[in-house]
Amino acid sequence: AMGRDARAGASTRVDSVTSEAEMGTLAASANPSDDPATPRESPRATSSGPIAMDATMSRAGGSQTYSCKKCARGSSCFPVHVATQKLATMRRKRSGRGESPDPEDVWRQFENLLADGHRPTVKTYTSLLSALGDVGAPEDAEEVLVRMRGAGEAPDARAYNAAVHAWCANGKPANAERLVEKMLGDGVAPDESTYPDIVAAYAELGELRRCESIVSRIESVCGDERAALRWYEKVYHALIRGCCAAGVPDEAEKVLQRWNYEQLDMERVAERKGRVSRPVTASYGMIIDHYVSVGAMGDARRLLGQMQWDKVAPSIEIFNMLLKGYLKFGNVGAAQDVFRELEGSGTWDMDSLGIKPDVTSYTSLMDHWANQGDVDLAEKILAKMELKGVAPDERTFGSLVKAYARGRNPEGAEKVLERMRRYDAPDPARAGAGRGGRKEPDWRRKGKKKAEADAKDGELRRRKLSPGVILYSTVVSAYAAVGDMANARRVVAEMSNRRVRPNDRTFAHLAWGYGQLGDVAGVTQTAQLMVDEGVSMRPGGSGRQALVRAVRECGLPASHVDRLLESLAPNRKGGGPRGVGRRGGGFKPGGVG
Repeated sequence: AMGRDARAGASTRVDSVTSEAEMGTLAASANPSDDPATPRESPRATSSGPIAMDATMSRAGGSQTYSCKKCARGSSCFPVHVATQKLATMRRKRSGRGESPDPEDVWRQFENLLADGHRPTVKTYTSLLSALGDVGAPEDAEEVLVRMRGAGEAPDARAYNAAVHAWCANGKPANAERLVEKMLGDGVAPDESTYPDIVAAYAELGELRRCESIVSRIESVCGDERAALRWYEKVYHALIRGCCAAGVPDEAEKVLQRWNYEQLDMERVAERKGRVSRPVTASYGMIIDHYVSVGAMGDARRLLGQMQWDKVAPSIEIFNMLLKGYLKFGNVGAAQDVFRELEGSGTWDMDSLGIKPDVTSYTSLMDHWANQGDVDLAEKILAKMELKGVAPDERTFGSLVKAYARGRNPEGAEKVLERMRRYDAPDPARAGAGRGGRKEPDWRRKGKKKAEADAKDGELRRRKLSPGVILYSTVVSAYAAVGDMANARRVVAEMSNRRVRPNDRTFAHLAWGYGQLGDVAGVTQTAQLMVDEGVSMRPGGSGRQALVRAVRECGLPASHVDRLLESLAPNRKGGGPRGVGRRGGGFKPGGVG
């Protein structure tokens, strides 16, 4: 049913998904014997060319022998573990950096494992399913289920869920729903992770009636009444998330209303023996976050008020959403109102909720004033944090560095780095910042795990902070902005001593500073540093573009960069093709940015 030309590296499958009946037909044509116990070769093994293992499989029992002794005994060997982890990391690049793997890359990784004579485990197949779905090959993902059965491995709920997610991630929830019916037909019970992806995908397509149909049959599929409450919460959250993704938050609010009304249905409550699912903090938070992202701050604030009427406690994260939103859209007065409410001057009883401003709350305000270059207000916020026992983090000091840089005070920005290194965070026991939110169910907050998490959090907060590449680059930018290139170069050199490796942004600031001064020699020296440190100089890359901007500031054409790099290329240390960049360089890695 499928073939794969390894030399061409392209799929020559006739059908994307092969049914079990078709597999039997293929087996009968490949093996004229009618005895069902007669061994036959795996379809992919025959179509992919010779595989370095004794791959015989029984249709009755799925027995198979492998050249790897541990795999032959039914154990999992280290190469299988490594291949499984590799498959689990083969994901589509979301940031736009680097090349995303394609389905052929994923299949090649799996087939290499088979070619080496190893036995894939159920976890290996599940990782393969997830990877294929993530790179946009849901048909191939469903084919893996057939391969699993052919290898004598029965797909479990996780494997089916991975295939379901593959269809949903590619905008085809109807195929995912068909697969769930097949899952039930195979005697595999769905779990709480089966339906949410389908519901979210239907909601994004605007097919809300299909979502309601799935929600209505949750109880018939889930036999455990207690587990059904978790199912409802996940499905309703998926529906809310899908409505927000589709740009219809009003429909998401209707979902909240319907969810709240369920506790008023006495007949339903009696059937469930008083156990009724209801919205929690995160349910409202998803809609508030959507309103904030589109600038509908009035609706976000209104929904926060609705939480009070619905008796759902907010969390510090929701207040921080509003705080950041108001600051983003320039409404400083409203942001300060939110902060005062966090301090207990509003309609919410923050003491009983256990909510106080945390490091994100203070840093958001500090970052706003840092963007204005107001050093005094930024310093006052830091002093207030210390007074309240809230430990600043890298982001807090980053905002302070930015405040000095925007205020054209590079010396002050550099001093912040030293303050950061010497800073001794306040005792976290005094830090009263609470998370708040609904306290039920409280099994997530109590017990040994919570104590261990609190101890670890306290240890991290007490640990000394170390400036990373972003903060150093900001200081370099501050010196470059005032034309002090000697100190800018000195800071770059100091990064090496501090084991922080400069990146393309660091050198971009340096090149820009020389360009503003019309210093062609300085730009040339910066280009040499970039080449020596392995910064990528590929056409269109950020490193090359930084040099182009710098030479144009000097009155030279962009073609000057090509000639410049050609003249510097022979002086590069280390090997590797041009434009890829050398890792290591004179600056030792280890910086945090």
